[in-house]
Amino acid sequence: MGLLWWILAVSVAIVWAITIVDIVRRRYSGWTAFGWIVLVVVLPFIGSLIYWARRSPSAAEVEEQRLAQASLRSSAAGQPFDSTGLR
Repeated sequence: MGLLWWILAVSVAIVWAITIVDIVRRRYSGWTAFGWIVLVVVLPFIGSLIYWARRSPSAAEVEEQRLAQASLRSSAAGQPFDSTGLR
């Protein structure tokens, strides 16, 4: 049972650290960042879940996703439809 608690604690710590890093990396305004960090520090797991549920993607993330989808479509256009090689 001790191993289970240790694994759970390490998992929560990893999620907590990733959340704090993401809050700082996104460069929210001072009070917004402070509020999120306080919520995540006071309620590590629940605060992290709330943050990730409410987080909206940045403009750079949206553009990166759009470019990845366009690249996937263009590479798929040159591939055969099925394994026979016929289109």
